[in-house]
Amino acid sequence: MTLAEVEDYRLAKGKLVPFGVSLLTAIEEWIAGRGKTPRIITKTAAEVAEEFLTSKRVEGVSFFHLEDRKYRMNKFAAAFPGRIDQISTHEIEVWLNGLNVSGRTRNNYRNAVLQLFRYARGKRYLPRNEPTVVEDVAAANSGEGAIEIYTPRELRLLLSNAPEKLLPFFAIGALAGLRSQEIMRLDWGDIRFDQGFIEVAAEKAKTASRRLVPLLPALTAWLTPLRQKSGHVVGYTRNDALCEARQKFCKSSIKEGNEVIEFIWKPNALRHSYASYRLADIKDAARVALEMGNSPTMLFRNYRELVTEKQAADWFSVLPTETRAADNTQKSSHRRAA
Repeated sequence: MTLAEVEDYRLAKGKLVPFGVSLLTAIEEWIAGRGKTPRIITKTAAEVAEEFLTSKRVEGVSFFHLEDRKYRMNKFAAAFPGRIDQISTHEIEVWLNGLNVSGRTRNNYRNAVLQLFRYARGKRYLPRNEPTVVEDVAAANSGEGAIEIYTPRELRLLLSNAPEKLLPFFAIGALAGLRSQEIMRLDWGDIRFDQGFIEVAAEKAKTASRRLVPLLPALTAWLTPLRQKSGHVVGYTRNDALCEARQKFCKSSIKEGNEVIEFIWKPNALRHSYASYRLADIKDAARVALEMGNSPTMLFRNYRELVTEKQAADWFSVLPTETRAADNTQKSSHRRAA
């Protein structure tokens, strides 16, 4: 035997020690099973992503879900142009960590890639009956820490300076308490101005349960000038695009007097604020929980900060200034004329 063959023999024997079988037995079992094990089909990550998205389109998944998966999977495929079966756990971890996003967003990317790899396994682009390499990628800690809310003054700054594409997102979050994804899925037809409520259909709600949320006077005042006959209420169809626009706006587009200030964005604070001020206003936990699509227990545990009745009255009295209202009405008239 050559020195190389001796080294191969030594390494092979060492790998079999945990299993307690001889090298000959291992070789015989491998030969016996080789013809029974289906070979994997070679595909690139981009090819699998395209197939996966086509399958979801045929299944009829929602527009927003498909847009989200398309963005995340195409981004992954661009980073890994080679074969999907040659991507390692370590490489995926390095890629996820390099995104420089929050823990929750990192987990959203991980879940999208996990879906892709499980689809590939089902199509025999990866070995069957084996965990995918994504299974070993640890999820990030997505805890958001302490509950934070905005003051009425901060809300006025946010809404008074917001561009038209972002204004409905901020206003509905602060004055109706909808979740971010629920707001992005809303069409103008879901906002029943004449009936005084917003309908969150089952397919648009996180809890998959239809609910009606009151359209309070302050929210009506902010949305009426922007009202359209149809189409998405928010000017963004992907959460990442909305987040980028929101970050840019908060850093450089808010004026207090003649000074440009950076607005500190607090995670989920619009929804937290609505729950806190609404509860102080109507003093009915069951009703507020119903409006928000939660149980009263969840409401007290996750969404309530103690505020006074006066602060609540101030919050729901934040209205557009005459200048802002006139500008929005003019823009709305131009859109209808077009």
